[in-house]
Amino acid sequence: MMKKNLFKRLRAGFSLIEVNMAIFVLAGGALALLGLFPLGLRESLAARNEMRVAAFAERFINAARVAASDVEKVASVEDLRSALEGSPFNFTVSTDAGDADDENANKDDSGVYYRAWVIQDPDWQSENLDDKQIAQVGVQVTAENAQQNKRALLMAPVYVVRVIIEGQQ
Repeated sequence: MMKKNLFKRLRAGFSLIEVNMAIFVLAGGALALLGLFPLGLRESLAARNEMRVAAFAERFINAARVAASDVEKVASVEDLRSALEGSPFNFTVSTDAGDADDENANKDDSGVYYRAWVIQDPDWQSENLDDKQIAQVGVQVTAENAQQNKRALLMAPVYVVRVIIEGQQ
């Protein structure tokens, strides 16, 4: 009987095959977790770029609203365009809302590429505008390099707002 207990004690523990299987299972789980890191980094970069684009578009649209509300300096659509291009805004503004391409892309200090325009709103029809004009202010923004990627501005979101220019009375 003593020999039987001694034999059981000698056989207690894990075999080499069991240890190898446990290592392979743990290694597979670790590799799966490591595979998630590049995905997380890519999504983090995309979210950061989306935030930069949205912040730039909001800054541009708010600048257009502020400039349009300055009755002493802005009396026409051309004055609004000039006000946005001048200090303190310093945007590059086009005279039309034509097709987006890489040659019309401007780079901002924040690293976004954009194409902005201010035009007389062709769709707005009202008989009681008096001395007022309606301008369409738009911006198309992307975080991709629009000079290298020709489709960057074509795929970029467009932000448009209509502003009323009251002019001097």
